[in-house]
Amino acid sequence: MNKTKLWQLVSVSLRYASPQMTDKARKKGYSQKKMNRYLIGQFLLVAVLFLVLYGGMMATVNFSKMPGFFTMYLGLFAILAIAQGISVIYNIFFESRDLPAYLPLPFTQGEIFTSKILVVMLNVVPYCLPLLALFVLTGLQSQIFWPLALLLGFLAFLLLTGTLLFVGALIVLGLTRTKVFQQHKKVAITALMTLSTVGAVAGVLLLQGSMNDTDFSQMTDRTTLPIFLPTYWALKQPLTGLGALGWLVLLGVFVLLTLVIKNGFLPKLYEQLTEITTANQVTRRRSKHNRNLHQQLRSYNLQLLKEPNLLMQVLSSSVLMPVILLISMGFNFRGMLTGLSGKYVGVAFVVGIFLAYLMTNQNSFVANLISLDGPNYEFITSLPIEKKAYLKQKFLLGWLIQAVLVSLMVIAVGLVIVPVPLLIGGGLLGGLFGSLIFSLYFFARDYRLLLTNWTNVTQLFGRGGGSLLFAFALFGGMFIGAILITVYALGVGAFAFAPLNPLVIGGVLLIGTGVILYFKTQFWNKLDTLDWRRRIALGKKTQKN
Repeated sequence: MNKTKLWQLVSVSLRYASPQMTDKARKKGYSQKKMNRYLIGQFLLVAVLFLVLYGGMMATVNFSKMPGFFTMYLGLFAILAIAQGISVIYNIFFESRDLPAYLPLPFTQGEIFTSKILVVMLNVVPYCLPLLALFVLTGLQSQIFWPLALLLGFLAFLLLTGTLLFVGALIVLGLTRTKVFQQHKKVAITALMTLSTVGAVAGVLLLQGSMNDTDFSQMTDRTTLPIFLPTYWALKQPLTGLGALGWLVLLGVFVLLTLVIKNGFLPKLYEQLTEITTANQVTRRRSKHNRNLHQQLRSYNLQLLKEPNLLMQVLSSSVLMPVILLISMGFNFRGMLTGLSGKYVGVAFVVGIFLAYLMTNQNSFVANLISLDGPNYEFITSLPIEKKAYLKQKFLLGWLIQAVLVSLMVIAVGLVIVPVPLLIGGGLLGGLFGSLIFSLYFFARDYRLLLTNWTNVTQLFGRGGGSLLFAFALFGGMFIGAILITVYALGVGAFAFAPLNPLVIGGVLLIGTGVILYFKTQFWNKLDTLDWRRRIALGKKTQKN
């Protein structure tokens, strides 16, 4: 395999995988080599962030004596990696539409496939990098010589990450060969990405289900997942027969999946990808009569949300990542949370706001609804309809979706961690209030950073800082929020008769009301003025051209 040609293919896929970062690098005038280093550096920085934060969470567990917890964490991040891999694999292989351009060029199918897989790994590895910390910790806690523990942990991480990526590739490549996918491409991939995310969330909750039987005060182990035990044997006792069997299983599964993809999919990869990327299917939609303008616009906005990549990004960043974070934190502190009474309702209210913060971000529906109009935006705003009314309809739809997602998360967290009706009710109120506040901010942000000439929906998510800022905001908010909630809970416990809850809730409501009034005066009341300025600027630009 020619390394030079392979690196050129990787460079092309890197630019497609991170179009927002590519645009930023181009604006800075980066050369091709510097741009490649910049893009790879962004992935590495996020990966280190994930490794440090999740590694710190897992460092409190002695995995050498608790195979159940080892297999639980391994299963949790395996599900997350496969769910993320399905989305990225589909984007890199099928949404890039670059296969026809490679046909006359001297690239082999193996080089094309390898280059795309390498870029997929750069996107997925940050989500499963905590497994490296898990593997190394297990080896060190098992009294294995530390250089050997590091080496074996890294080797196991590579084999398992490759295996998980191959599983995701088999799912995507296998589905795209079916007649159902070829006839209903958009519906099929939307269903696949939605089911993979929902399945990941369900799998995480299922893995945690048996924690109800775990004595956290004594930190006893939980039931093991047999499918992941060979990996545990390979890391805990690598020099024994059982450890050798574990390594044999790891290597055997990896090699088997490699052969299946190499012999079953690579020979027809060109034909399969070319057929899909060049297909031009026309979907006929039934016209619905007797609908007023309000109903037509609502139907139009709902259609915008059916973009597969958008659904996957929103579900993964607004649902899956908060679930992983909250369950990891809830697992570590669940023993301390048992027996909470209704006097902590104020704390539950603040927790609801905290959940709304985690789930409302730049990748949410409400943060991209305006830009999703694309070229249609200028046309719609030129119609004889009130601009403010149109955007308010968009905002209400986005906030409603966000409120439902946050409410479901509050109920799920409450039932799993602290099943007290009064506390769950307080969390719901806080979640609804918080989702309103953060939805206002991100909706106004979407208007301020309006982008209508995007070619891929992933370009919308990188506005105003990109994935790096999103990661810092997520983990930084989680860290600060956890401290504030802990201090508040300790204060309620220490001063049972002090009016702490009314003071805190009243203060939060006062601040939130101020934020709502700010956006009313600085955004909604100025919409018409801002819109006319935008139209005048656009008219001047058109006249010059």
